[in-house]
Amino acid sequence: MGLGYTIDTPLKVARYGISSVVSIIEDELVERMREFHCHQNDEPFTPIPVSEPDHRALRITAYLDLLDSLVKRQAKALRKEAFTPGSDIVKYFEMLPNGSLIKAMYEDMLAMEPGARKQHFQDELRCTITTGAIDVNIMSKIDKTNYAKDGTPLPPEYADAMAAFRGFAKSTLSSSIVLSAGYNPRVYAYIAQFNDFLPDARGDLRKKVILKVSDVRSALIQGKILAKKGVWVSEYRIESGLNCGGHAFATDGILLGPILQEFHDKREAMAAELFDLCNKSLEQEGKHVLVG
Repeated sequence: MGLGYTIDTPLKVARYGISSVVSIIEDELVERMREFHCHQNDEPFTPIPVSEPDHRALRITAYLDLLDSLVKRQAKALRKEAFTPGSDIVKYFEMLPNGSLIKAMYEDMLAMEPGARKQHFQDELRCTITTGAIDVNIMSKIDKTNYAKDGTPLPPEYADAMAAFRGFAKSTLSSSIVLSAGYNPRVYAYIAQFNDFLPDARGDLRKKVILKVSDVRSALIQGKILAKKGVWVSEYRIESGLNCGGHAFATDGILLGPILQEFHDKREAMAAELFDLCNKSLEQEGKHVLVG
């Protein structure tokens, strides 16, 4: 993913209800893929040149908005398809897990004789179709300072990870950002400046934060750092501390089994502690709070 192999995966799988994660750290690749998919789908393409001071964020926002629009278009077309063998709508329902209520409804529909009842079931099934999430990934430590033409350093918000984060934050997507490869203080401090990452009046989050961590200690410390800023971590994804360039803390070769067991044993207490800390921070700032 970090090398960009998932850059357009949502266009291949999202219409089937499958979520995926797009790496957005390389803006030149993002711009080239936007040009390619605009031409493929008869969409207008206006280049965003490197001479534009905020080109990195603008390119990322434009590309993610394009993905969002194209996936919605794909889903709209899928919902209109007939339930014929080999069609995308049939693939969608065939891939649903056995035992799900919607899969059972689909199988009941298949067994029906042609007629009004079967048509009604098909219409109901079309209404259940949802697309997979278009999540994005930023490797937090890839955050070099960038410079103006005269050699003077640009403000911190124009650094690589900061600009990439802003590109996602300003996009039309309602999904998650996956932060990996370590703790970056200025990126973490930046998140709360965007309202989509804070609870709305109903306590819901439009955009969510996912952290890749190596163990419970790393998860708890990073979770507290963000909670004190009013930012809730919706999910912790566990992987080897050596897998992605190093996380906030190394695991010294501890096997994944004991790490998973510790998460299992402490997850409820950790969630309760972070939930209270996050809501206290939000209340102090006069913001809306999370709803449990």
